Amino acid sequence: MNSVSTGLVLIPGAVALLVLLVFTYLYEQNRHSYFRAWQLAWTAYFLHFALQAFEHSYGPSPLLFLLSSLLLVAMAISIFVSTRLMKEPFQLKWYDVALTVAGVLLACVSLRAHMAGGVFSETATPPPIYLRMEIALAVTLLYCSFYYYRYAFRRNSVAFRTLAFALALWAALMWAGQLSQPFVEAVGQLGGFLAPIPQMLLALAMVMVLFENERNAVQENALAFSTLGIDPRRLLSASDLVPSLQAFVERLVAPLPSRRAVFFVSQQWRGAVPSVQKGFSAEFLERLQKTQAGDYIAELAYRRGGVVTFRNLRELEEPLPALSGGKFEACKQTLLAEGITDLMAVSLQTREHNFGVLLFPHAERRMFGSSNLRLLIGLALQIALTLENYVVMH
Repeated sequence: MNSVSTGLVLIPGAVALLVLLVFTYLYEQNRHSYFRAWQLAWTAYFLHFALQAFEHSYGPSPLLFLLSSLLLVAMAISIFVSTRLMKEPFQLKWYDVALTVAGVLLACVSLRAHMAGGVFSETATPPPIYLRMEIALAVTLLYCSFYYYRYAFRRNSVAFRTLAFALALWAALMWAGQLSQPFVEAVGQLGGFLAPIPQMLLALAMVMVLFENERNAVQENALAFSTLGIDPRRLLSASDLVPSLQAFVERLVAPLPSRRAVFFVSQQWRGAVPSVQKGFSAEFLERLQKTQAGDYIAELAYRRGGVVTFRNLRELEEPLPALSGGKFEACKQTLLAEGITDLMAVSLQTREHNFGVLLFPHAERRMFGSSNLRLLIGLALQIALTLENYVVMH
C-alpha cells in the first residue's frame, strides 16, 4: 500500500476507530437512543475503511466495493435517524425506507459504472455527478447539519452548533471530491487527507452534547422535584398528593424504554404520603404493601447505600436479611407473579429518614448508564428532601 493509500484509508480508518470508541463510551454513560445511532453510524464508517484497506492490500473486488458503499449508506441513514431520536423514540418512517432504497440504488449505479466489459476497474469512468452516491451522502449530511443548527439556535446550544458545523464541513469535503475532472484527483485526495478533521470535531461535539444534556437534566429535574406543587395553606390527605407523585413518576420514566416504575412509600409514612405506580396492574401496588415486599426492598436499598439490583430473581438467594420472618421469599414471589425477573431499586432517603424506594423493572441488559445512575440517585435524594419538607410542614 503506497503513501497516498495510507493517507486516504489507514489514517481516517484509525481515527474512525477512535471516534467509535468515544461514541461507545458516551452511550455507556448516557443510554439515550441518539448516542446509540451515532455509535452504529461509526461502526459502519469504520467497517467501510476496513474493507477499503483490505481491498487496497489484496486487490479490487466488486463485492468489496459494493459492501463498502452500502456501509457508507448505513452510516448516513443512522445520522439521519439520530435527528429524530433527540425528541422521540425510534419509529420506522416511510422516508427512512425511501432514503435507504435510494442509497442502495446509487451504490449499485456506482458499481455498474466501474464495470468495463464485465471486469471491475477502479479507473473506470464515474457515473454522472447527479447519480453519484457521494453527492447524495453530502446532501443528507447537509440536511442533518441544518437540522442540528436549527435545534442549537432554539436551545442556544454551543454543542449542537459545533455538531452542525462538523457535519457541514464533512459534507463540503465530500462534495468537493466530486468536482469536475481536471480537479477531481487533487481535491479528492485533499478531502481524503482532511477526513479525520470532521470526525474529531464530531467526537468533540458529542462529548459537549453529553455534558450539556447532563447539566440541563440536573437543572430541570432538580427544579421539578423540589416542590409538590400544592397549596401550603391547606392540610392535605395522602390521596391529595397522588397527582403530584404521579407526575414525578411520569418524569422519571420518560427517557426509559420500559416506561414502568413504582413509587413505593414505607409503611410508617403512608398516612401522609401515598404510593403510586406507572405501567403495572392495579393489584400489584396493593400486593407490595400487603406482603411487605415493598418494605423489604426499601430497607434493603437503604442498607445497601441507596441502590440495590436483583438479577434473575428465580435463582437468586437472599442477598442480605433486611426484615425478619422470611420476607425475601414473599418479595420474590410477589415480583415473579408480576413477571419481574430483574429489578433496580433506588432508596428515597435523607440523613434521618427512609421514605421508601423507587422500583424500576428492567431486562437482562443494563438500562441505566453510569451517568444516568448517578443522576437518578441525585434525583431520588431531591425527592426525599421534598417529602421530608412536606412531612415536617404537615
